[in-house]
Amino acid sequence: MKTEQLIVQYLYHNKKVSLQDIGTFTISPEVNIPTENDKDTPLPPDAIQFIWDQKASVDEGLINYIIEHTRKIRPLATSDLESYIMLNTQFLNIGKPLILEGIGTLQKAQSGEYAFTQAVTSHAIYEDSPKVITEKQKEQVSFKTLPRENTSGGGATALWIIVLLLLAGAGFAAWYFMNERDKATENTNVVVTTDTAAMPDTGTVSLKKTEDSLAAAKAVKDTNSFYIVINTFSDRAAATKSLKKLTAFGNNVLLSTKDSATYSIRMPFVLPLTDTLRVKDSLSKFFGSKTFVELP
Repeated sequence: MKTEQLIVQYLYHNKKVSLQDIGTFTISPEVNIPTENDKDTPLPPDAIQFIWDQKASVDEGLINYIIEHTRKIRPLATSDLESYIMLNTQFLNIGKPLILEGIGTLQKAQSGEYAFTQAVTSHAIYEDSPKVITEKQKEQVSFKTLPRENTSGGGATALWIIVLLLLAGAGFAAWYFMNERDKATENTNVVVTTDTAAMPDTGTVSLKKTEDSLAAAKAVKDTNSFYIVINTFSDRAAATKSLKKLTAFGNNVLLSTKDSATYSIRMPFVLPLTDTLRVKDSLSKFFGSKTFVELP
C-alpha cells in the first residue's frame, strides 16, 4: 500500500491518527466502515474531525502499522512517513490541497491554518496480511545476465521524482545566488592606477587618490550582507528540527533568535541591497510566502 492508503486504513482501525506538524484526525466510533467485499458507504456529517496542530508529534502507532503492513525496517518506514509529510506540507504552503481519499481534504486558509473538508464516502478496508518470508532450500549460482524486470514505480517513484526535482531546484538556486555573490565581490575589487607623469604636483596626486578612494568606498558600500528568513518558530525544538532537515539537503541556513521567544531560520547573502526583492521572490517559490528580508 501507499503511505496515503496506510494513513487512511490506520485511522479506520485506530479511530485516531496524528500527522507530524500538521494535526490530528479522529473518526467517530459509530461510523460503519465497509470491508473489502463491500462498497464505499456515505460518511455522516462531522463523522471525521480535524484539529490543526503545528506541534503534533510523531505517531508511533502509525509507524508500527506501516512496518507491519510493508515489512520495512523502522528507520525506512519512519523516513517514508517523514518524506510524505514534509512534501505535502510544502505543497500546502504554496496553496495546493492535500487530498486523503476516504478522509477528506486539507487546504491552507488565509489565516495560515489548515482548513478541513470531510470526504463524502469512506473507503473499504483491505485486510492484506503481511507476506511471509521463506528461505530457499537451494539456490544455484549463475553468471548469465538476467533479463530486466519491467517494473513500474507507481506513486512511490513519482514521489521521489518530485523530491529530487525540488532538491535540484534548491541546489540550482543556491548555486545561482553564490555565483551572483562572487560576481558582486569581483566588481568591488577596484584597481586605481595613477599616471604620475601627467600629475602637475603632489597636491593634485593627493586629490586624485582621495576621489578614487571615495569612489571605491561607494562601490563597496552598495554590497551589503542581508538575510532571507524562510521560516519562523515559537518553539526552539521545532526550529532545530527544521534546521537539520534543511541542512541535510545542502542548504546554507542559520538559526537565530532575538528575544528567546521567536526563532528564525534564515539564509545569508552578500549581495547589493537592490537584489533583496529578487532573491526573496526566488526563494518564496521553494519555501512559501512567509519569507522576508532581514538586515544584520
